[in-house]
Amino acid sequence: MFPRHGHIPNAARLHITVTDVDGVQRVLTLLAGRRHAFTRFEAEEAGAGRWALRLDLITDPERLALLATRLHRLPSVLDVDTHWGAALSATA
Repeated sequence: MFPRHGHIPNAARLHITVTDVDGVQRVLTLLAGRRHAFTRFEAEEAGAGRWALRLDLITDPERLALLATRLHRLPSVLDVDTHWGAALSATA
């Protein structure tokens, strides 16, 4: 999928903090049908009603930036942090 566009896919991890469990559902809804190659999704309660999400995926920098922008638009998303790296579970 990526080579025909001239992009080299990389492993990336997103850390997302949402306001509540409904925010987790909103993130999953946003991701549905976007053709991202996710290799891991974790959600755990972070206290004070907040939830911490971790997503590992294979993508390129442009798609990751677009995904982060879309996530920031959700009212329930408090923070989005991205990391690149070959040591992520996306390559395991």
